[in-house]
Amino acid sequence: MSNSKTKDMGRSNFTPMGRFKERIDRYGLKLMEVGINHLRIFSGNRKLFDYYPLRMKLFDYRQWKQLTYPSLIDGTDKWETELDDIIKELMVSQQ
Repeated sequence: MSNSKTKDMGRSNFTPMGRFKERIDRYGLKLMEVGINHLRIFSGNRKLFDYYPLRMKLFDYRQWKQLTYPSLIDGTDKWETELDDIIKELMVSQQ
């Protein structure tokens, strides 16, 4: 598992990958690139969710979740709050 691969994923992603990686690091999670625009996020040795940065979709192995696309118009980044809430919920449910 490596976070270095995210540098290569800058192709047309809607997800600001630098900020996404900061969120993942903040929770002590690990990131693995599974394929082009397909990331797997781990908490310890357990899969937490799969993430598709181009579409800003997340699969927590039960259901799909769509994050709000970043908006330059109103200057808010609701997707970051949504991602934080999902991570917290999944980490609690795995305990």
